[in-house]
Amino acid sequence: MQDGQFTAVSHPLPARSSSVRAGVTRRFDISSPFDGTVVGSVPDTDCRTVSGSFDRAANVAGSLQNTRTVEERLCVWARKIAVQREQLARLISHETGKPIRFARLEVLAALATLDLYCSSAAVPLSPGATASRATFSILNWCDPVLSLAAEAVAVLGAGRALVVKPSSRAALTLLSLATLWNEGNDLDGLLSVASSTDGIGMLRLALKDSRVSEVRFRGSREVGSYILRACDEASMPATITTVSRAPLVVDENSNLESTCDAVIHRAFFPPLRPEAERVSCLYVHDSIADSVVSTLIEQVNRLRIGDPLDEQTDVGPLIDDVAATLLEEQIEDAVAHGATLPIFERTAERRHFRPIVLDYVQPSMRVCQEELEGPLLPVVRYKHPSDLRAAQTRNTESLA
Repeated sequence: MQDGQFTAVSHPLPARSSSVRAGVTRRFDISSPFDGTVVGSVPDTDCRTVSGSFDRAANVAGSLQNTRTVEERLCVWARKIAVQREQLARLISHETGKPIRFARLEVLAALATLDLYCSSAAVPLSPGATASRATFSILNWCDPVLSLAAEAVAVLGAGRALVVKPSSRAALTLLSLATLWNEGNDLDGLLSVASSTDGIGMLRLALKDSRVSEVRFRGSREVGSYILRACDEASMPATITTVSRAPLVVDENSNLESTCDAVIHRAFFPPLRPEAERVSCLYVHDSIADSVVSTLIEQVNRLRIGDPLDEQTDVGPLIDDVAATLLEEQIEDAVAHGATLPIFERTAERRHFRPIVLDYVQPSMRVCQEELEGPLLPVVRYKHPSDLRAAQTRNTESLA
């Protein structure tokens, strides 16, 4: 479960997080998706020591009488994040390859999520109701600040404590947020981050720990399915939030320029909500498909790819070589089954892809069924409304 030069003083990195101090003897490096340079190192927590975090978390959560103190603490945390928002945005770009202007929007969206909770009324709690007050959450590398803010509101706002296993691709960002959370008192235990390369080991221990009342996950469907099965076998409540994908539909009456502009933004620019749907493919009426595809390619060619810290960059690199391989395999499979690449420029760097428009795709192809790890838009041509039956679900969105 997995910019150029970077200096450790450019962001609020913790030397040691209190939640991962005990028993840590190893560390692992975080590398930039852009150029492969090491941007920092984090503790590789022995999964056996995470039980200490569960114990502390459950004890603190069990002492809460209402959510007022949680609300106040989240508001303080939000103010600290606001002060450090530029450093956090740069850290997101370093770790994930997300262009800096979108990373800034992610931090602002996270602050809006916290501010909305801070205006809510306090909820009374019953400390003696259960001894299981700790939640174990596994987060993937996408939208690290926004995802943790959403998890904190959902879990802490219910009077439970949160122990987070971050992706090894974005552990620096979440450890920085954990440091901003800490105030040096008991409430520090309500939110802790334990970075580790042994996500499966941590999950297994969490499923056996009586103090853990829920397992949560945000990320891919494949990993989410594995975690859900493991939780079912252990009779552990689970909240799995996976990336949902839905097709877009363009009919023959659509305005060409405005529709293509909307498609580009939906397909290739990151969403502002962690639960927002991603585009699976684009259904285009055959009568206008040639014009739509050519206009999309024209607009795609104006997008800038490259250094995520460059203010002008629209599309950053893929997160790793595994994602690059998957994208290449999906394209090859589609072309082998009849899809066409109107234009495809391979860049010098393997993780750097100019956004790709793949034409004459069929809904049954891998590229429409699997999760997309890069800037790829499959185009499915249709002639009759009956051809859209596969797309007529509650998630289908029309850009007509």
